[in-house]
Amino acid sequence: MSNVRFSWIMAIFTIFFVFTITRKAGNSEVKVVDYIIPFVNYSKRLLTAPENQLISCIIPKSMSQLTINIMCLLYEKQEYFKNDYSLNDTWTSTRNCMDEFKFIHPLEPIHKGTVKFAFIRDPLQRFVSFYLDKCVRENRCYDCGSNMICIVEKVYSNLKKIQNSWDGTSELGYVERHAAPMSWNCNFHKGLDSWELIPIGSDANERTIAIERLSGLLKKQGVNQTLIEKVQEGMKTGETEHSTHSSTGRIKAERQVREDPYIQNLLHKIYFFDYLVFPFTKDFKIPFATSQYHRTNNFETLYGS
Repeated sequence: MSNVRFSWIMAIFTIFFVFTITRKAGNSEVKVVDYIIPFVNYSKRLLTAPENQLISCIIPKSMSQLTINIMCLLYEKQEYFKNDYSLNDTWTSTRNCMDEFKFIHPLEPIHKGTVKFAFIRDPLQRFVSFYLDKCVRENRCYDCGSNMICIVEKVYSNLKKIQNSWDGTSELGYVERHAAPMSWNCNFHKGLDSWELIPIGSDANERTIAIERLSGLLKKQGVNQTLIEKVQEGMKTGETEHSTHSSTGRIKAERQVREDPYIQNLLHKIYFFDYLVFPFTKDFKIPFATSQYHRTNNFETLYGS
């Protein structure tokens, strides 16, 4: 992230905190103060591979299981091959690495030459994945069942309460942990530009680009070619049990996000800053924004083109 871009983000962020900004958008008012703020540091689940000076971070519903499996492979290579583990194993699989203090507690201060990386995912695609996995499949989203309007309303309301009373120590609920903005993770508030951020999606082209970026990073950190190829193979071919990108329900869920202006409005308020601070290539516009609501109330309306 360039200094100019970072300064611009911080300027907007400062205005956001100090003022209630209301701009006219057509016949409606857009109150920026209604948006979920970035960098509420509620989670920093870090994993380390000391031999290769690598640190990664678990971001829920952003390839979190893949992150764990890759880092476990790098941390305990012999055990990984001995037990025939897979990069597509689920959280129900035994992972001795998760009980290792050194694996889940990187040394401080971080050594020079250490690389930190995290997978980031399009925020609305991430929400749809959360909705299908945690709300539809597990039925753990409040008392809403699969009612997306109910779920989005409660997620938004609870995140507002958390950001307004955050003390840095409280535990978040199960739903909020998985639905919170990505910027709330990984100690990103201490310096987003110190991270290698790897966008990853469900289609083949997005995965190929992510694989190439991660492979280059692993090679730079001295990971041997055999392990790199194992990572590449797992990322190309596999999916875990709770993956949702190929599910039949995804088309219906994406249509609801795309066509319901009320849901769009709330998701816009929840994930706006994720689109702003992370290196996505959608010009900070909400995806699926085809309704009249978002032709009026898009990001350019708030901050200018």
